[in-house]
Amino acid sequence: MGPPPALKTAVLLAVFAFEACATSPKRLAYPPAELRDELARRIPRNDVVIPFEITAEHVRLAQALVAATPDEADRVRIIVDAVMGQRVFRLRYEVGLPGTAEEAFTHGGGDCLALASAFVGLARAVGLDANYMDASFEMQVTEYLDDQTTVKVGHITAYVRTDSGRYGLDFGHLGRVSSYQPIDDLEAVAHYYNNLGYTLLEGGGQGGAAADWAAAEHEFDLATRVKPDFARGWNNLGVARARLGQLVEAREAYRRAISLDREFSSPHLNLGVLLLAQGEVDAAWEQLEAAARLDPSAANAQYELGLARLRRGDRPGAVKALERAVSLRRGWPAAQAVLDEISSGRATSRASRGGEEG
Repeated sequence: MGPPPALKTAVLLAVFAFEACATSPKRLAYPPAELRDELARRIPRNDVVIPFEITAEHVRLAQALVAATPDEADRVRIIVDAVMGQRVFRLRYEVGLPGTAEEAFTHGGGDCLALASAFVGLARAVGLDANYMDASFEMQVTEYLDDQTTVKVGHITAYVRTDSGRYGLDFGHLGRVSSYQPIDDLEAVAHYYNNLGYTLLEGGGQGGAAADWAAAEHEFDLATRVKPDFARGWNNLGVARARLGQLVEAREAYRRAISLDREFSSPHLNLGVLLLAQGEVDAAWEQLEAAARLDPSAANAQYELGLARLRRGDRPGAVKALERAVSLRRGWPAAQAVLDEISSGRATSRASRGGEEG
């Protein structure tokens, strides 16, 4: 999923040599037919999507564009221009518009993964060694579905290896990338389903439309089945299952995310909120302490931690966390209201309920 709101209106593209490169011995690229068969062993075949697969017509078009250009670096520039320039596909970076390469061609744009897929498909069609990369280390975004619940999204781009060096593309974020992780086509597909699930929570990208939790749960489930060690997908699956009332399954998904990534704060927070709402105060407190430690800048983690500390009888600790939440979110009314109740000596209804459901 793409950059934070401040960059939503930007349509920027960079082609640059990497300062540093993470290497990976694993296989990265699969022919579409082989990838389709591999995915069908993990998920129902009718759910299988190959994001970078392009039509024979578009293969021929790409090949014609570079027919007179043997130099690989020049071929990269030609394909980049075909994707984002003003003469061929003229694609735009569109936040919240997931899709395949062909869908990006049809819609005239898409999110970072859709644009990366368009580039990968065209670049491979002309013989370039193009693959996806996860640049979430440079730009990782936490999205808040409400004051408590968080889903995690990343930033997927593409890169090419040539005889003259490695070139990376980034849509919506211009600058030199100092760290990245190449990902294989299977992981890219998992990100595709994860992005699609998140978009369904935003009402399919249409303002005012209701979130489709059941459909989102299906997409997040596909993401985790394609990539069983996908911590972000497991966290998001837990969020969807909790909203669908599948509380035992939600707990299991959060704990799976925690086991896969010990530095990932979101599943600790989401599990803590769930446990607090069910009256398991001590267990919730442990998870919320972990969430606040892993992400000290998360106002909602401080808010929920304040409620958990209050229910455990630690008023000074609760005040400290709530004041931190107010500071982080510039006078957050919900946190300030609890502070006001504490200072007045009144029992807080919010604490007794274990948080506010969004």
